[in-house]
Amino acid sequence: MAAKWSYVVVGAFPHSRGSRYGVAVVASDGATVRSWGGWQTEGGAPAAAIRAVLEGLWVARSFGRRVRVCVHPPEVASWLGRRAPVPDRHVRYFVQVRALSHTYRQVEFLPASPAEVELARQAAGQGGPVPSDGLELVGR
Repeated sequence: MAAKWSYVVVGAFPHSRGSRYGVAVVASDGATVRSWGGWQTEGGAPAAAIRAVLEGLWVARSFGRRVRVCVHPPEVASWLGRRAPVPDRHVRYFVQVRALSHTYRQVEFLPASPAEVELARQAAGQGGPVPSDGLELVGR
């Protein structure tokens, strides 16, 4: 039997007041079970994204033991997946995310697909309404 994965979809987007971020927790059936957005005034979109990943992992812990974290901008997914070095200014959140990820059975950090970026943008309040279900997670 194939393991069921939940998803944490995170995106951070530059804005005139800093960065706007959006997070959606998506169940294995594609239904969005929770979404929210917020602002971060310092550090740019990557800083907002890595902080939002921490929030998303914290919330998603009650939705399953296996989680795929889909992140925009893609360099943040590379840092968290340890495929690229983490800039010193982001190490504090990197360590917290990695520590929290150990509370799960399995965690994967992946760059967000265009559909996932759009879901995060909607959660951030920069698009239309957040879909309640049916997110197609292509190739995952």
